[in-house]
Amino acid sequence: MDWILLLVVVLAVIAVGVWMFMKDKKEKDEAIPAEQRKALAAPVGRTHEQGRVIRRLKGFAGDNGYEVIVPGRICQGAGVTDFDAIVVGSFGVLAVTSLGYPGKVYGNEKEKLWTQTTNRGRVAFENPLTVQAAQARMLREVLFANRLRSVPVETMCVFPNSGTELLVPRSTPILRMKEFSAMLRKDHFTDDKKVDIDAVAKALRAAAEKK
Repeated sequence: MDWILLLVVVLAVIAVGVWMFMKDKKEKDEAIPAEQRKALAAPVGRTHEQGRVIRRLKGFAGDNGYEVIVPGRICQGAGVTDFDAIVVGSFGVLAVTSLGYPGKVYGNEKEKLWTQTTNRGRVAFENPLTVQAAQARMLREVLFANRLRSVPVETMCVFPNSGTELLVPRSTPILRMKEFSAMLRKDHFTDDKKVDIDAVAKALRAAAEKK
């Protein structure tokens, strides 16, 4: 019986060791270190067709009496958001990123790194949805600091380049240009959430990056 007890103890020790190893690995993998982010090469072609996205947003804002901030580079703490445009309307705040990357783009909602492949080679870049989520929190912090605490903030990630081959799961919350335009026509973006458009736009513009 002693050898059975010894075996149980050994297996328990191994199990604890494996659990601690996996826990430590998960914690290390939770976020990409700043040094690693800096080392990532920038994908090529981000601004391709960017003008189409911005024009569509300006038209949408003008049709509804909303405010639009271009570019959507808002400072908060040591960081700066990297949205192409931010619309402030009765529904809240919509921050949009346009990614005109050519070639093939691989990734999914959970992966830390996505990949772009072109005839120039292969480039890994940070998951744009993760980036947007972090930057949306920065916008909320700016609004909170200005006592605008109940303003809804949402984001959209648009791939306007028809030449981009998106190799991502269908459930991934990214939009082609046609889908983006269709989203802006939804009733959601004319809902009256009692947002003080002028106050919100003023707070965001006051925090905008100074050139």
